[in-house]
Amino acid sequence: MPNGMREKLDELESLTREYARYSRSAGGLSSVLGGACCLLAYLLGGLLPPTPALRIVLVALPLTWLLARRGMERHYYQRFGHVEEQEGAVERRTHRLCIGAALLVAVSVTVSALSHGARLSMGVVAYLALAWLLVLAGWRWLRSPLDFVVGTFLFCQAAVSCAGFAYPVMGTVAAGLDPPMALLALLFPLAALLLIARGVADHRRFRPLCERLLQLRGKAGAA
Repeated sequence: MPNGMREKLDELESLTREYARYSRSAGGLSSVLGGACCLLAYLLGGLLPPTPALRIVLVALPLTWLLARRGMERHYYQRFGHVEEQEGAVERRTHRLCIGAALLVAVSVTVSALSHGARLSMGVVAYLALAWLLVLAGWRWLRSPLDFVVGTFLFCQAAVSCAGFAYPVMGTVAAGLDPPMALLALLFPLAALLLIARGVADHRRFRPLCERLLQLRGKAGAA
């Protein structure tokens, strides 16, 4: 095979591999949106009183993020056609571990709620529904560990708000009453900031990739 042809094939393989990242591990602007939703859920849930309007907002945040993520992937980052990124063994095991943990929690809270024998309120039903939605979302869309951590908080904050609770924000009275929980909850906005930074970096990487793919497409059309 001539060297020129081999170089073109190597470049095409590299571009295809990079392009495929945006089907799974690279979210771009959708990661930025997910991080922003996580920060918003953390602050709103911990600082505002648990009104019905707030509960609706907190439930809408994870669902809005997932819909926007799917739309951006399909119509922007994979605009030249869907190419699925291949999972490595480590990524596959990590993802299965995350889904297993979410499934265990969903089963536990469901058994706990049903074992009381009392009539389930709307808040408890919504709580259980969101717990199981997290399992589905994690299996289908939250493929990277950072996506899963942020998505977990969004669904959990929405779920506990339906039960009349919220994760405490550092510096508030609620945080002073439960410092361990406040410190644990603080990990999620930090993860959100990391997801935003990664999303910005992925989006910047996509711009030259897109330009190169357009050039190759133009050359193929001209040929």
